[in-house]
Formats: sequence, structure tokens, C-alpha cells
Amino acid sequence: MPFFDFHIHPVLKCLFSSNDAAHGFTQLSPWVPLDKAKIPFLLRWCSDFPEILQSQGNLAQLVNIDCNLIVVALYMPEYDILTASLIQGSTTGPLKVYLEGSRLNDLTTGNPFQILVQQNLYTLTNPASFGVTDRNVKLLQTRADYQPADNKTIHVVCSVEGCHTLSSKLQTYDPNEIIANLDALCKRVRVLSLNLTHMEQSTICNHSYGMQFLINDGFRPKGNGISDDGVKVLTHCYQNKIMVDLKHMSLGARQQLYRLRSSPDFQSINQPVICTHAGFTGISWTEIPAYVLMSYEFKAGYTQVWQGKPVKYGGNGTSPAFNASTINLYDEDIYEILLSGGLIGFSMDERILGYQPYMDDTTGSGRLDYPLDIEYISNPERTTFFGNSGEVEVGGAFEDHKVLKWGDLFAGGEVDPAVSEYHLRFFMAHVLHVLVVARKFNYDDNKALSQLCIGADFDGLIDPLWVCPTCSSLPTLKDAFIGKFADFATESKVPLPAGFSISDFADGLFYGNGKDFALKRLDLLSGQS
Repeated sequence: MPFFDFHIHPVLKCLFSSNDAAHGFTQLSPWVPLDKAKIPFLLRWCSDFPEILQSQGNLAQLVNIDCNLIVVALYMPEYDILTASLIQGSTTGPLKVYLEGSRLNDLTTGNPFQILVQQNLYTLTNPASFGVTDRNVKLLQTRADYQPADNKTIHVVCSVEGCHTLSSKLQTYDPNEIIANLDALCKRVRVLSLNLTHMEQSTICNHSYGMQFLINDGFRPKGNGISDDGVKVLTHCYQNKIMVDLKHMSLGARQQLYRLRSSPDFQSINQPVICTHAGFTGISWTEIPAYVLMSYEFKAGYTQVWQGKPVKYGGNGTSPAFNASTINLYDEDIYEILLSGGLIGFSMDERILGYQPYMDDTTGSGRLDYPLDIEYISNPERTTFFGNSGEVEVGGAFEDHKVLKWGDLFAGGEVDPAVSEYHLRFFMAHVLHVLVVARKFNYDDNKALSQLCIGADFDGLIDPLWVCPTCSSLPTLKDAFIGKFADFATESKVPLPAGFSISDFADGLFYGNGKDFALKRLDLLSGQS
């Protein structure tokens, strides 16, 4: 059985190198994995960095597991990422073959859109230039271009991750230029969706905090919803049958999107709501204050928030939890996607899916008895987040024992990536939660389950699940899911639909659902529907 991925970056890690023979540099091949031996010094920054920086989903890995239909995320790293001291400081050590200093400078000062169309797309679609002659990458234009039996070809449609990627200069956001470049890109490739924003502040749309290992105020949200410029870009996308991806939008921006979709101006142009690489909060947005342990408002324009991790499922042994940060989807977000006929792709990032490694209190983390997710929300969106409750010092969920405690991590014995199914339980909890949300809103069970797929985000900067560290492990994840999901649902006291077939559902989750959705969108974009 082949595989589908709704959000993957197979050439991103080639972006930071160039063919500069005079200085001893050769562009990295998207068909050759990175050498993890070259990155041990980063262990002092984060013990998981070798797993994060390895090739999690390059083109060779995808071909080898027959992941033959993917949505490639076209993305240019933001200015504050490229100029970070951690990144710049890695250009002189063993990592210099992967992070070339002059190349970083070219990316920082260059034209993101031109780099995208002239370099990234070439790297993606020209395997022969990297010595690969027996495998191929095909940009799909119509449904007929897709040949599912061709296991030597990766079939590609695209998304654009962030309006900054469509600009002529980083940290500039001219809506007319963004729209013109989007139109130019669509003449070359089929673009299914656009993220209005990403990790960094923009004048298009406020974002959710998502940068965990670089410290810069530019990553902390300060805006308020979607700007007039953002609405202009959004309207153009919908008029041209391009979906807008919820991922990275702030809670206030998402709620504004739903209001716009209900307005008369959007009734005739609405497109499905999607989230290509999602995690869930596990709660309604009305429950947010209950899960906030403490918060602190900064005059710089943002509020720091410490949130507990909601526990909803499991019961026998170690219980999984959710990450309640606003970068993840609340129950209402999930329902908006389902109701619109959209699709949810599950991220393979352990942090997004709710896992957090144990931290000893002696480290001075201040995390007391609870693992907490720390994020930043913009001050203009405080009311959206807190409602009218103002400052929340201790949320009711802590008093009601609805959040994960440090001791819960070890309730089922040692959590060991070599023997434990703990990470699998976080993934299964997300699938189960969709059923619970569908029933909460009286939405059809089976239809909801057909609107789920994998959106791994591999070869970005994710910290992957132990059970699926790279796309090469997707078959293992699928087999483990088939073997454990029914028991996990029983343990969680969530009944599965009548006549539920775990093997049929897994085939849809890992391939069929995404394939059908992508080809239907391709029909619309090619005018064949």
C-alpha cells in the first residue's frame, strides 16, 4: 500500500548549501541523507537535535516506502531564523557543509520568491542533476498525470507556507506583490493551499507562537487577527480555489476567518478549511482559562502563558496528553474543518502531539508538579484567549485533576523509546479525539474519519515521534496503529463506529483519504470538475 503526506519538506535542508566549487562547496542532494556524525556538538543545545536535523523525509526515503503522492510545502526560512546566532554560529564547524555561511547571507538578502521558483523547484524536480537516473519527481497538473502504480515516481502538488515566501524581500508584505507572485507560481505548479502566516510577525496575519529553540521577539505574536491586507490575499485565494491552511494562524485570526466565511461576500467563493500538519489542544476554546496556571503580560506587546496538558484518554498505564497551545486546534477548529469538507493532516512532531520529556524540578524550571507548555499570545488578542476572566493564576483544570502530572509519565513503567508504545498513544489519542468532537457536534462518525490523513512536516525542524522518527518508519507506525487502536479506544471508553474496520481505516488514514482529497482539488484547479 502506498503512502500520502499532506505537508512535507523533502528539499528544505538542501537550501542552505550551494554549488560553490571555488570555496569547496557542493549543493546537497535531496536524495542523500545528512550525515548525523557532523552534528554532535549541538547536543549541548538540545539532546534531540541529531534526530531533528537528520533527513526525516528526503526524496530517496519517500521513494523507498512508496510515498508516491505528496504535498510539498514551498517555504523560505524567515529573517529571524536565518540570522539567529545558533544558525550563524554553525557555519564554521562540522555543520558548515550543511549551513554554508555565504549561502545564508544570500538567503537573508535575496528575493525569496525568485529563490523558490529558480532554485528550490529545480532541486525538487531534477534528480538527474544529482546523479539519480532511475527515479523521478513529477509535478501534477491533472488527475490523469497521477500513476499510482509507478513506485519509482513521486507525484507532487504544492502548498505555500507563509506569505513571506511570496515576497521579494524578507520582512516585507506587499499584498499586491504576494498575489502577483502567487499567480505566477500557479502557472508553474498546482498550489492547493497557502498559510497566511508562519513563525514570525507579519502585517498579513497574526501568528501562533511556535518557535521553541530560538529566542527573538520577532517570533512572539503582537498582532490582532487578519489585517485588511490579509483579507485581500485570502479573498484572492478563495476566488482562485486555493485553500487557506489554519496552521500557524493565531486563535483570533482563525475565529475571524470563520466569521468571514459566514459573511455574504464569501458565500460564493468559500473553499474547504484545512490544517495540513495539525495537533489538537484536546479542549474547547471556552475551556482555555481552566488550563492556564499563570500568565504575565509584557509591555512589549505579548503575554507569556503557562498551560497544563489536558488528559482525555487512556487509563491503563501511561496516559497521553495534549498540547493546549494556540498553534494547535481547539474542538471548534476541528468542527469548522469537518463541516467545510476539509482535511486534517496529523503532524509527527512529538511536541505538537502533546509529549514532553521529564524535567527535574531541581533544574529551576519552576514547573512544580506539572509539565507545562509555555507560549506567548499577543496582548490585542488577550480577550480572545482568556475571555473576560482577566488574569488567571490557577485554572480549574488543575484543581479538578484534568491535567498531566509529572508522576503520570511513569505510571506505566519506564518510558523507553526502544520498548514503549507511549508516543503511539499520543497519536492514537488525536484520532480518537476527532470521533469525540464529531459526536459533540452531531457530525457523522465515518465522514469525520475519512477527513484525516498524515501531514508529517518531515525535514522541517520537528522533534519526531519515537515510533516514527523518519518517513521510513511510516509502515511501522501504520502496523502499530492497526494493532493497538481498537484496544486503546476500549480503554478510553470511546466506542468505535458500527462496522468499523481498522485495516480499512488505516489504509484511508495513511493514503486513501489524502489521495482522494488532493485529486479532487486537482480536478477543481484544472477545470475538470
